[in-house]
Amino acid sequence: MKIITPSERQEQRFLVQWLSIHAKLKHYYCKIDNEGKRTKSQGYNAKLQGLRSGVSDIFIYYPTSTYHGLWLEMKRNKRYTPSERSTLTWKSQEEFIEIVKNIGYAGYFCFGWTNAVEIINNYLLS
Repeated sequence: MKIITPSERQEQRFLVQWLSIHAKLKHYYCKIDNEGKRTKSQGYNAKLQGLRSGVSDIFIYYPTSTYHGLWLEMKRNKRYTPSERSTLTWKSQEEFIEIVKNIGYAGYFCFGWTNAVEIINNYLLS
């Protein structure tokens, strides 16, 4: 029997469902619309409106005593090859997370929604 791994979109939906009923966070998160196919014109206009390569998928704007907020880059819960981790997209996502960490935010790659929940729970304790 083949085990089906949820897609990144499905993982993110599961996380958003959990966030939407979370006692503290249900009003303090948003999705960053940074993916998807666009025409050249749409891409150009999106960049003029602030679209940036590498920006994480979810932002939790609930500060803790340590951090201003939490940026989460959602990934499927699977093993990634070195070549998958060396793409320009992946590298720009790593760079974005380092940038936000340097100015007082927390930022992580999440490998599945349950990993994201674990990261968020640890974040709330910081």
